[in-house]
Amino acid sequence: MEFTKKSKLKNMYVNMNVARMLSKINEYKGRQLLYKKQPKEILENLEKKSLVDCSESTYIGNQRDSSNFNLEKLISNEVTPRSREELSIVEYRDVVKTINSAYESIPISSQTILELHGYLYKFSSTRGGSYKSDNDFIEHNLKPSEFISIDSSVNKVEKAVEEICEAYNTLIEEDEIDILILISAFVLDFILIHPFKEGNIKMARVLILLLLNKNGYEVGRYISLGKIFDDSSYEYYSNLNYLKASIGSEKADMNAWIEYFLETILTAYEKLDDSLNISDKKRQTKTSRIEKIINSTLGYFTKEDIRDLCPDIPEPTINRVFNNLRKQDKIEVVARGRSAKWKKKY
Repeated sequence: MEFTKKSKLKNMYVNMNVARMLSKINEYKGRQLLYKKQPKEILENLEKKSLVDCSESTYIGNQRDSSNFNLEKLISNEVTPRSREELSIVEYRDVVKTINSAYESIPISSQTILELHGYLYKFSSTRGGSYKSDNDFIEHNLKPSEFISIDSSVNKVEKAVEEICEAYNTLIEEDEIDILILISAFVLDFILIHPFKEGNIKMARVLILLLLNKNGYEVGRYISLGKIFDDSSYEYYSNLNYLKASIGSEKADMNAWIEYFLETILTAYEKLDDSLNISDKKRQTKTSRIEKIINSTLGYFTKEDIRDLCPDIPEPTINRVFNNLRKQDKIEVVARGRSAKWKKKY
């Protein structure tokens, strides 16, 4: 356990961007009563779409192709899963539905984590619900080129998970640490422990949803957090590999991870707010602002140009939008390096 510690969290420095996002997220949290007053059909449709999106985004493998089956019919139990890929989606769907309906009665413990992991593999030949038995493990993300390697002694895995659960429960009871900071620390420690042979990223997303729901942040019920995490996978792995390398040293600064984590939660709330048209006036999203600047630019442009014009937009968001536009073949990099230059392709 490196980060879920009272001594580390209570005395840590957080930058102004973290403070701003905490304030904004809690402002959105306060609007949840307004969300729940929306027509039942609208909320049910959002829940269904979120379930489809998160089930699709959490399928992990070297190849992903959902064109051969109908996700919505799988989620709605209108078709029977026939492949391992389809079973994986159904397993994750069931876990998410359980968390959304019964989160208040689900304790944060090593036993809970084992049970949830078991449910993620209940139809699989892979043995779920037990901690890994090998020391060195590499887990691939949705792209084979992005991975994190963790070396964790077998005998320490269960103890490490128990420690972060005990620390979390104690700190929740003491109520001296900001809830979102505490959740981000817990999730970070869990990922760095990597307690299972398979499914650690799935489990991390399951735990994020559970912890947010238990603490009153219900955005994950209506907007897929997994889909947003997918859009910023580069930042995810960059942060993890940096923190893994700096564990035990004075350089182990959580701020970059916290920014990444909070940006995901904030983006989800913004999407929910936009979907329900709750804002007093329709806001222009950060993504649309960045795209508008790019579309109006003649010639080359850099990320620094965006930062100068939109100082309130965090670095992870800028990176995510650039990555998405590049994947969509709308922009390309023409000069690499610290001050990389980009140009439009359309």
